[in-house]
Amino acid sequence: MNKTLTRALAALALLLAAALALPASAAGPALGATRAYCIMDADSGLVLAQQNMDEELHPASITKVMTLGLACEKAQGDWSGLVTVSHEDVYSLVGTDSSHIALLEGEQVSLEALLYATMMASANDGANALAEYFGGGSIADGVAAMNAQAAELGLQHTHFANPHGISDEDHYTSCYDMATILRWALEQPGFEGLFTNNEMYVMQPTNLQPVTRYFSQQDSMRIGSSMFHEDTILGSKIGYTDIARQTYICLAEKNGVRLICVTMRSESKTDRYADVRALLDYAFSTWTGYTEIPPAAGAAGMTVQGGGGVLGTVSLDAPGIRLPLAAGMQAADVSLSVELPEVYTLGQPLEAWAVYSVPGSEVQEAASVRAPLTVAGLDALLESSRGLIHPAAEDLEPAGYLPLILGVAGAAVVLAGGGALWYGRRRRPAARADRVKPDGI
Repeated sequence: MNKTLTRALAALALLLAAALALPASAAGPALGATRAYCIMDADSGLVLAQQNMDEELHPASITKVMTLGLACEKAQGDWSGLVTVSHEDVYSLVGTDSSHIALLEGEQVSLEALLYATMMASANDGANALAEYFGGGSIADGVAAMNAQAAELGLQHTHFANPHGISDEDHYTSCYDMATILRWALEQPGFEGLFTNNEMYVMQPTNLQPVTRYFSQQDSMRIGSSMFHEDTILGSKIGYTDIARQTYICLAEKNGVRLICVTMRSESKTDRYADVRALLDYAFSTWTGYTEIPPAAGAAGMTVQGGGGVLGTVSLDAPGIRLPLAAGMQAADVSLSVELPEVYTLGQPLEAWAVYSVPGSEVQEAASVRAPLTVAGLDALLESSRGLIHPAAEDLEPAGYLPLILGVAGAAVVLAGGGALWYGRRRRPAARADRVKPDGI
């Protein structure tokens, strides 16, 4: 075989390998200078477009979204307390050449100031102090709380080694996981106001430092005078390390559509700005509003047992949901399935979810989201079963629904537009049942 033919076959093999490595059916723009991205509907959590969104990458300072979210969750809107800066908060950063606000050991700083310093100045010493605050003792305790929250959210591609984002082999996440973290954080008291604040923050002198410190917005896409300004972005967090390169996460809104956009490993600031703008332009031209998916009464039935025997059955209703659908899609294209146990035992948590699935297209990702099913007929069933129920089960106060938690079990599928009901039983991972992942990812 001659050398020319050998080279041609080798080149063909490389092309085939590259083609096979591409994610199948992934929707959205293909970015070259940015490794991965995820566009998610902020309201429902539906993934709309993505590229390598499950790849585990170094997040840099967008890590602080989890740190700030947990601090806001613990504070429950009261940011008036003082936090004492520890030795570890300051000296664990020695030699890292990282961003900070020159906190001193023993300095007493208001929780509010720490939140704004960590958000706006990307202060790593502030993030350390916040981790001790919500962790209840040490930075390590705070990091453990971060990983526990990631597990509670069902995230499969995230592990934190610190609260600030300095690169570490054991510190990684993915674009999908970061979008999910931001969506959760936006629900915590005060977080959205903190995340979207564009005004300068003034940190007053403390017990150890007589100077006044000022924090201002660092994201050029949110500065009106910048050539990179993007007026759809409400709030954002930027990140950079030599290993992570440029990372970015934002909440954006146009015409009532609220989206989360995450990009990771952009090679330069200019690439990051250009790619985020391209993604938002694509998103807001593709999804211009929401489609109401109607509720479905009697989406499934479930056997209830208690006191050692079967008590009867209850009906489960799907609540309906609003979803952003690209042009050409309508409510009838969205399928509804349910996940529930074959039998529910009174007194135990009930795992029961409506799963709304979008089939996907060239412009919209195939994905699904969950909403809790509601239970109908429980009051009547308990009333008719009195005397048959074990005393412990009688303590349950029926309120028309049962406690719901994320879980696994069987499935029943109903077409959103009505039609036949099909029952089947299958196991699926609880953590990622909230979306469909395209083949090849």
